[in-house]
Amino acid sequence: MRSSYTTLMQSKYFNPAFNSAIFDGPLRIYFAQFHEALALKIYFLVQQKLTDEVVKAKEASKASGANILVMIYPTTDAFGLSFESATHPPGPLMVEKWREDVVVGLKGPIEDENLDLLIDTLRLTMINWRPAPLEATSAPAEL
Repeated sequence: MRSSYTTLMQSKYFNPAFNSAIFDGPLRIYFAQFHEALALKIYFLVQQKLTDEVVKAKEASKASGANILVMIYPTTDAFGLSFESATHPPGPLMVEKWREDVVVGLKGPIEDENLDLLIDTLRLTMINWRPAPLEATSAPAEL
């Protein structure tokens, strides 16, 4: 993993309420334990609906060490602290690139009617995700 857990904990995206996570290859879902049912639902939907995309994302992650981080924020206010530029986003989620990782933030627990939007967002993220390979970023700079 290119961005260590310690680096993530010190980033603007981390929330102290995140006390649980689901890791599957490059997909990392962070959540408060009381959102476990939603996190599992998201995980199983990804497994069912994004099979080909997950295979591609796993290859990209293996070569780069990068991940796709899904953050289920406990409240709208907590979401706003991580995505300052989006204090009133038009939808239930935001996507930002963070280093070679991609962060998908959910503005609190999303309703079932927004799960398709999340899955479509993850599909597009995985299809378009092009993290730099590890060897390309660790090469010494030329003078």
